[in-house]
Amino acid sequence: MSKWWEGSKGGGAAMTAYILRRLGASVVMLVLVSILIFVVLRLLPGDPTVTKVGAAQGIDPKALLQLRTELGLEDPIPVQYWDWVTGLLSGDLGRSYFSQFDVGSLIGAQLGPTLELSLAGVLLAVLLAVVLSVLPTVLRSKWLGRIVGGYTTLGMAAPPFVFGIVLIAIFSAQLGILPAENHVPLTEDPLANLRVLIMPALTLGICLSAPLIRYLRASLAEVENSQHVRTAVGKGIPRRAVILRHVLPNALLPALTSLGITVGAVLSGAVVVEYVFRWPGLGSLIVDSVYKRDYAVIQSTVLLLAAVFVLVNLVVDLLYGVLDPRLRVRGSRKEAAA
Repeated sequence: MSKWWEGSKGGGAAMTAYILRRLGASVVMLVLVSILIFVVLRLLPGDPTVTKVGAAQGIDPKALLQLRTELGLEDPIPVQYWDWVTGLLSGDLGRSYFSQFDVGSLIGAQLGPTLELSLAGVLLAVLLAVVLSVLPTVLRSKWLGRIVGGYTTLGMAAPPFVFGIVLIAIFSAQLGILPAENHVPLTEDPLANLRVLIMPALTLGICLSAPLIRYLRASLAEVENSQHVRTAVGKGIPRRAVILRHVLPNALLPALTSLGITVGAVLSGAVVVEYVFRWPGLGSLIVDSVYKRDYAVIQSTVLLLAAVFVLVNLVVDLLYGVLDPRLRVRGSRKEAAA
């Protein structure tokens, strides 16, 4: 990113060229992902037509062949892929092999709860990361730092469903204070929606906060040892004020990269969490479609998740250069020298 700013001599032209290059790379990546998704699905064992009929025994081969022909599964794989891609470009995601509903409508119906859970999980992850990273630094507490280190290791090592099962066992099965399922739309009952949202959002937030904490703590330690921070401490400014006003804002900028990866991956993490808590989102849709071998739903939904990941990381990459004044200053000096 710094090369773009440092080497820019045309200002806006250089920025436009960089964005175009990044967009081109993102398009190529999505094309490769779409090919991978399509091919892998066709290599998996199982036949959507057999699953649709409901039994592998006693099926008329002619009827099975006719059904495969109707679904387009008898066409060569390159033809199937081309039909799918051209449909995507025209806004037609195809139809489910089983419900015959439009795939775009199915995704749209499940997208709201997934976005709701993802947003809550990201907010909790950022809050946990900032608090648990700053507290040991402000308090200069070694034991608190060890606890946070253990939390980080556990959060990165254990899969999300483990935390989900533990939370359900404690707060739902034992204490009975939080429901484990039965999602309630926010527009119908905000309080009931919040009670159902707490455990899945906390599960997602714990898993997402762990890598953020590790990255942010390393960034805080690096900024804390910088010259301007030592100067501020030498002037007699209280340590807490130095941490909050000087160290934390500068440490958050490098952490943007980790945050971008985390936010980009949040939807894929939500897939597992949704299944554990029976949350009616894209995760449940993908899992059900995998059981049924509903290729039309799986390939479009997974490609959507990949597109979100690529888009979020592209935006974070651009924001990093815009928000970091040091890069703009170095870029201006280069332009002046030229």
